[in-house]
Amino acid sequence: MGIKDLFKDVTDLAKESIDSIQADLALKKEEQERLKAEMDQRIKTYTDTLVTQLLNPVAAPDSPLINAGDDEVVGFTRNFCEKLLFPANSPAATKIDMHPDEEKVLKNVLKTFPTYNILEKFLFQFKDSKGQLLLLTTSNLYFKIRFPENQSFFVAGSIPREKLFSIAINKGEEHCTLIVNSITLITTPAEEVKTIDIITLTEYLWRLTNNDFVIDDAQIDAFIASKLDPTTLEIVKSFLEPDEMLVYFAWGLGSLVSKKFITCTNRKIVLYDRNLSTKKSFHYDQIVSMSTQPSTLSFLDLSLTLGMNPNDMEIKTADAIETISILYALEAERVIAIYNAHKPAGSAPTAPEQSASESPQTVTSTTDPPPEDPIAMIEKLAGLKEKGIISEEEFNQKKQELLAKL
Repeated sequence: MGIKDLFKDVTDLAKESIDSIQADLALKKEEQERLKAEMDQRIKTYTDTLVTQLLNPVAAPDSPLINAGDDEVVGFTRNFCEKLLFPANSPAATKIDMHPDEEKVLKNVLKTFPTYNILEKFLFQFKDSKGQLLLLTTSNLYFKIRFPENQSFFVAGSIPREKLFSIAINKGEEHCTLIVNSITLITTPAEEVKTIDIITLTEYLWRLTNNDFVIDDAQIDAFIASKLDPTTLEIVKSFLEPDEMLVYFAWGLGSLVSKKFITCTNRKIVLYDRNLSTKKSFHYDQIVSMSTQPSTLSFLDLSLTLGMNPNDMEIKTADAIETISILYALEAERVIAIYNAHKPAGSAPTAPEQSASESPQTVTSTTDPPPEDPIAMIEKLAGLKEKGIISEEEFNQKKQELLAKL
C-alpha cells in the first residue's frame, strides 16, 4: 500500500470517527431536549394544579386578605417598615424586604416573574437561602418554590389579590413554613430564619388582615421589647426613666452579636458598649445637630448598597462631638428622623450631610403619598432603566402606556 492510499485510509477513518462523534452528540442533544421538554411539562402540570388549589381553598373566608385601598395599604406598609420592622432588625440577616426598600430586589423580581407590572405597588418579599420567595403586591401574590420532584428546578406562579385569603408563617423545631390559603408553599430550615423575622412578619400580616393600620408609641415600645433577647432587654430597660418609651434600636452593623448597639427613646439616644459595659447618653434637648458621612469602612460599599453602606453619624452637643460608626445609612437616617421628631419645639430640623459626589438622600415620610402622575412615573422608570433594573425595551413599552394616559 502506497503512502497515498494509507493517507486516504487514515482520512476516511478520521471522517468516520468525526461523523460518529457528531451523531452521538446529536443524539445526546436530542435526548436532553426531550428530557427538558418532559421536565417543563411536569413543572407546568404541577404549577397549574398548585395555582388551582390556591385559587379554590377549602373553607375560604368571606373576604380577601387585603380589604383596604392601595394607597392606604402602601402608606401603612411604609409606616410599619420604619416603626416596627427596622427596630432591632438585622439588615444583613433578615429574610424580609418591605416597601419602601424594594428597589434593591426589584431587578430579580422582574427576571423571576415576567408578568410583574412595574406599576403595581410592592408590599413585602420573604426570600430564603434556597432562592424560594413569596412576594406580595397590591395586585398579586407571587411565589417561587422548589419543584418537589427535583429540587434543582423551581416552580413560579401567582394568584390575584382578590383570591388571596390568608398568609401565615410558622416556625417549628426543624422547619419554618409559609402557608398561603391553607397550603404550605415554602419550607426552609428553622435555624435559617431569625425569630425577629417571625415576630415581624406575623405582626404585619395580622395588622393587614384586621385593617389595624394605626401604630402608636406604646405599641412600638412593646414591639421592640418583644424582639430583644432577655439579656439585651434587661440592659436596655436600665436606660429608661419612668414613662420613657423605646422608639428605635439598632445592632452594630446589623449583627445580633455586635459589641455595641444604639437605643433611641422618646427622650434620648444611648450608645452602649457590651464589652466595657459602658453607655453614653445624649438627651434630645442637649443635642445641637446630627449628621452622617460615608464611613471610613468604604471597602464594604462594593457589596452593600441602597442604604446598606456603613455611615459615620456625628452627634454634636455644646461640649463635644461623638462619632458613631456602627450603623448602616438607612439606620443612621432613621435615628436622625427620630431626633427631629422628638427634639424640643423650636429647634431647626437637621438632616444628613452629603459629600459633593453623593446624590441627595431622601427622608421617608410616614404619610400616604399622593397618586403619581404619568410624567412622574416615566421619570421613575427612567431612573430604573439607568440603573439597569429594567431594559430599554421595557422602559419604552411602559412609557408609551403612560403617555397614552395624558
